[in-house]
Amino acid sequence: MAGNPSFIKMLVSKGIVNEDSIKVLQEKYRDNAFNILTHLARAGVCQKATLGRYWADSLGLSYVQLRSTLFQRNIVQLLPESFARKHRIILVYQFGDAVTAALSNPKDELVVKQAEEIAGRLISPVFSFSEEIEEAIEVEYRSVDQLRDLSRKIVTDTIRIEDITELTKDQLNKVAGTQAVVEFVHGLLILAVREGASDVHIEPGEEKVRVRFRIDGVLEERSRLEKTLLAPVVSRLKILSGLDITERRRPQDGAITLKLPNRSVDFRISSVPTIYGEKVVLRILGQSITQDVPDLPQLSFSKSNLEFVKKILEAPHGIFLVTGPTGSGKSTSLFAMLKYLNKPGINIVTIEDPVEYKLEGITQVQVNSAVELEFSSALRSFLRQDPDVILVGEIRDVETARIACQAALTGHLVLATLHTNNSVQAVTRLIDMGVKPFLVAPSLLGVLSQRLVRKICDHCKERYSTAADSIKDLFIWEGREVSFYRGKGCPQCNHTGYQGRIAIQETLHVDDVIRTMISRGDSVSDIKRMARRAGFQSMRYDGIKKVLRGLTTLEELNRVTIADEDSVQSSVGS
Repeated sequence: MAGNPSFIKMLVSKGIVNEDSIKVLQEKYRDNAFNILTHLARAGVCQKATLGRYWADSLGLSYVQLRSTLFQRNIVQLLPESFARKHRIILVYQFGDAVTAALSNPKDELVVKQAEEIAGRLISPVFSFSEEIEEAIEVEYRSVDQLRDLSRKIVTDTIRIEDITELTKDQLNKVAGTQAVVEFVHGLLILAVREGASDVHIEPGEEKVRVRFRIDGVLEERSRLEKTLLAPVVSRLKILSGLDITERRRPQDGAITLKLPNRSVDFRISSVPTIYGEKVVLRILGQSITQDVPDLPQLSFSKSNLEFVKKILEAPHGIFLVTGPTGSGKSTSLFAMLKYLNKPGINIVTIEDPVEYKLEGITQVQVNSAVELEFSSALRSFLRQDPDVILVGEIRDVETARIACQAALTGHLVLATLHTNNSVQAVTRLIDMGVKPFLVAPSLLGVLSQRLVRKICDHCKERYSTAADSIKDLFIWEGREVSFYRGKGCPQCNHTGYQGRIAIQETLHVDDVIRTMISRGDSVSDIKRMARRAGFQSMRYDGIKKVLRGLTTLEELNRVTIADEDSVQSSVGS
């Protein structure tokens, strides 16, 4: 695999490097094409995945980008972790009689043969970069059972829970630095990343410590630990985040960076004293940074809502608000909009806290309170940077809101998030914050409000019927056959019946009539009544249509919305 002339020719023909440069690289790496590949990938001459595809093509194989691949957990475990690490191989999934295996050297027939003998399956090799395989091994081999085994290894017999408060800083450091504690905390963080959790809760009770992951918006218990493990685990987390391990009476906030072979994942940590000990919640921030920004059609918009959003984005100036609670997918929707707008002739700038997606071709700035770089100060500076489109991660105060309105009135398209329960409330929220109605009314283009619901697992989806009375409670029913869907539960979805999430949305178009009502200071209820006359449909209405499409369930819809007159009085066919 060292000499690979077809790969070298491909690099030149595709314009990745010119002939002079390739000669220099061949001389430097003594014609070792794989080392040249590694050099180019690290140098960032083009997208790593593109280089991976070219290398695989030159070998007559496929390239698999492991971070965006869905692993079959039972297949991964067919190879021992030690063998996988030693030979840089990981099993991915089974298709038919063959199991796809990712290798950094897929032409190593001896390793492939040994893997076939161990797994008892025919193996189809594909290429992946070494660091991608190392990361996949690090993540995919983690399990709750491993954590349970590690917890048993933590030696705390000599430390009684009632004596923990008497331990000195050095003693706490010693306890938190034992190999079993270090491995347990590392494994816990890795497992959270593997399962796609957004938060990790470590919750002390009277006798046990409960560990829960928030997955697809719902907390799921993963483990119950002995109470004696609380102090070592919390102390280790505090050491990683630079917090005071001797302070247990006051809340503390910090950050942890988990280094993986191919990326870093950031965690925000919050500790709060409770009657049974310190509760710690870890918020995982780095999960979406490495993901591709989706296109607008990938966000499961209804046809009318997608048309509305595209129409708004074509406006030369004004404010478009996206609202919803924390974790409702606002950033994903906003960056899909920026991707839609991102063209060579457009200058797009963002101020975010934190940066959740990275999009090539736009200028992104992260809030930094330490140097007084806040939303308002950054937004004021942006106006001197000749922007066409400005994204404000969150409007938190009246100054930011006022500057955003003024920017919209002076020829800029401003996209921003705001915390309100629905789209209509966003109309008056800016006024409640202290912005004058004469600034809000002419600047506001529209509002998108959304929530996330869990998506039915495609691997175990089944159809079922429900009683006529239940259907009539949802919408005007004309007697036609109506089917609903649910997930039975399978290994792929961890037997929950759900896998992934989708958004349900409502959109409010601010037309001249509503603009006049804003200027007059009319109430939210009056504005909503007028919007309904113009065709406004609630978020629950959008959710019902997605239930009927088999994307989510009634239980999920009822979890995140409440029945209102708008959904009950509407026909699903409208």
